[in-house]
Amino acid sequence: MNVCGGMIENYQSAPPLRHPPESGSANRVAYVDWLRVLALLGVFVIHVVSPFNPWDHWHIRSPERSRVLGAVVVLMAPWIMPLFMMLAGTSAWYSLRRRSNAAYVRDRVRRILIPLIIGILVLVPPQVYAERRLYDQFSGSFFEFYPRFFEGGIYPVGNFSWHHLWFLGYLFVYSLLALPLFRFWRGERGRHQLEWLARISSGPMGLLWLAIPILVERYFFWFALGRRNLLLSDWSGRSILFVLYAYGFVLAAEPGFGRNVDRQWRRFLALGVMGISALIALAWVGAIPSRLPPASEWWALAFWTVYAVGAWSLVVAVLGLGRRYLNSDTTALERGRHAGLAWYLVHQPVIVVLAAWVVTWSLGIWTKALALLLLSLAATVAVIALLQWGKSLRSRPRPAPFAVR
Repeated sequence: MNVCGGMIENYQSAPPLRHPPESGSANRVAYVDWLRVLALLGVFVIHVVSPFNPWDHWHIRSPERSRVLGAVVVLMAPWIMPLFMMLAGTSAWYSLRRRSNAAYVRDRVRRILIPLIIGILVLVPPQVYAERRLYDQFSGSFFEFYPRFFEGGIYPVGNFSWHHLWFLGYLFVYSLLALPLFRFWRGERGRHQLEWLARISSGPMGLLWLAIPILVERYFFWFALGRRNLLLSDWSGRSILFVLYAYGFVLAAEPGFGRNVDRQWRRFLALGVMGISALIALAWVGAIPSRLPPASEWWALAFWTVYAVGAWSLVVAVLGLGRRYLNSDTTALERGRHAGLAWYLVHQPVIVVLAAWVVTWSLGIWTKALALLLLSLAATVAVIALLQWGKSLRSRPRPAPFAVR
């Protein structure tokens, strides 16, 4: 399972609202940042328990597995990346409000593409090295391994990979592909379309209408292009995130959409719990992911309907909970904003390297899982603190060479 480490488009707080798109106060936008920070922590937990997940083939695999820990992954995997992509689309609305197209593209290069390239060169090789060492596929030092990172083709056959940074690649492409559409939606005709969408999603089926494009696209990719990695991390699931990216922009641009979320999130919470519970039950008895139906069978459509509706329902529910209860701009939130990008970049390399050591211990699975959680948390916080300290030193004003002290 390679969920992605909790990224959204800006990695920073959205700018203060001079003209809030909703009737609430300007700090209403704080819920977007809160959800981003909490989702980052959720992805951290997913990656910590992934070595012990019996239903997936992660980078590091413990000899002992637990269906309980696997259920944690199944619980969050279907909806957490759609949530991230929606938040990214929301951030895009604020970014385009104060930038030209050229400035927006430059900002995407600086915030997304450059971290992606640096991360691939610096943060992914230690993860592949730790895996190769653990499974006796390489025996030398990391410095001896590094040149081989670029050899042998694409991971897992070869060594070259982007691992958890895949989200940055998709996000960069989506941000460029969606730019003409987002500019259109900011115009007069586009606003009428968004108002119509808000009216449609306030009717009897409510926001459930918006699950239909997700289902149609998901089933199309499953039918036309086949499956890979099944259920939790299939690449076709990443392709449908473009729809969620657009929905996030609509959430910020059209007040009626947000009001629909406020009115409907409770029913979607119940619907989402039922859908995800069904997925957990199917995984528990071994029906998925090993025996997912081929696209030609009738129950493939039934399965992906439950999957898509359950995932979309929980996205709506989480948005509603955030909008209702997470409107405070606190010191903790400010710290989370500043640490967001670093946390995303650093957390999985830390977990993978430590997991390659922890899974070899002669201890019980729960002891190893708890140790990996605590060690990874402490190491990630320490690395981020070190990075922020170094950044503060670089930004500190220096006295002139001949200044009197």
